[in-house]
Amino acid sequence: MKKFGILHPELMREITALGHYDSFVICDMAFPIPREAKRIDLAFIEGVPSFMQTLKAMLKEVIVEKIYLADNIKMYNPDLDKKVCDLMTKQDLEYIDFADFRRLSLEAKFFVRTASCEPCSNIICISAAGVPSMAAARDLNIED
Repeated sequence: MKKFGILHPELMREITALGHYDSFVICDMAFPIPREAKRIDLAFIEGVPSFMQTLKAMLKEVIVEKIYLADNIKMYNPDLDKKVCDLMTKQDLEYIDFADFRRLSLEAKFFVRTASCEPCSNIICISAAGVPSMAAARDLNIED
């Protein structure tokens, strides 16, 4: 039995199936996840788990080389924008408008739905290569 990190079996299956340049979305409760998309719903009660709890847990398991945020996060949730940017200093970051964010999200291998009620609590993550030198360049030392 796995004793630490992400324990959700369905989520771990999806994580281990990621390849280089695959994408996944971590989203809030209100994000319009397509009906046909692979959805891993973690929402338990409002706010649990939070967007940041979920993002940090995922980043302990997955090497991410690029992220996309909807540009409206700067206006509607600047605190979250700062937290994400402060955390993900080794990743390329691109802000795109929300319509483009939704279109790009359609390419995701899976969606992780959090219980976040904060506006704009959505991110698209692009997985990196597992080559040790490349992984080390993108590795984040995330503390709880």
